[in-house]
Amino acid sequence: MAESGAVSDYMDGIQRIIDRIDADAAAECAAIAAEGERRCEDIRAEFSKAEQDAYWKVFNAGVRDVEQRKERLGSVAQLEAKKQVLATKQELIALAFERAAQMLSQLPEDRYSALLVRLAAEASGGAPGQLIFSKADRERLGQRVCNGANAALASAGKAAKITLSPETRDIRGGFVFSGGDIECNCSADALVGQHRNELSAKVAAALFD
Repeated sequence: MAESGAVSDYMDGIQRIIDRIDADAAAECAAIAAEGERRCEDIRAEFSKAEQDAYWKVFNAGVRDVEQRKERLGSVAQLEAKKQVLATKQELIALAFERAAQMLSQLPEDRYSALLVRLAAEASGGAPGQLIFSKADRERLGQRVCNGANAALASAGKAAKITLSPETRDIRGGFVFSGGDIECNCSADALVGQHRNELSAKVAAALFD
C-alpha cells in the first residue's frame, strides 16, 4: 500500500513537471508568436512608409517638372511675343519711311520743283552733268529744274552746264545726277534712305512712345 502511494506521488510529480513544461512551452510559443506579429507589423509599417516615400518622391518630381515646363513655355512665349512686337515695330518704321518718300515725290509742284533745283545745284557743285528723271517728271518739269539749277549756280559765281538727259530711270521722284563717271542718286527713296539711320530712333519714339 505504501508502494502504491509512492508510485502515485511519483506520477503526480512527473505530471506536474510535464504540465510546467507545457505551460512554459505555451508561454514561450505565445511570446514568439507575439514577437513575430510585432516584427510583421514593423515590416508592414516599413514597407508602407517606403511606398509613401516613393509615391511622394514621384509626385514631387512631377510637380517640379510641370513647373519647369511652365517656366520654359512662359519664357518661350515671352520671347516670341517680343520678337513679334519688334518685327511689327520695324515694319511700321519701314512704312513710315515709305510714306515719307511717297510724300516727298507728291509735294505741290512749285515746292517740289524748288527742292529739285536746290538738290541739282548741290549735286553738281559747279561741275557739268546731266539730270536723269523718271519719265513722268522729265516731261513735267525736267527742263525747268535744269534751268533753275544753272541759274542758281550762275548766281553763286559757278559756271556750270546742267542739261536734261534723254535717259529716264524707274525712280519715284527726284533725279539722278550723272557727271562723267560719277552718279549722285537724289531720288526720293535715296534721299529718305540717307537719313534713315539717324531718324529711325525719332520715328520709333513718335510711333510708340
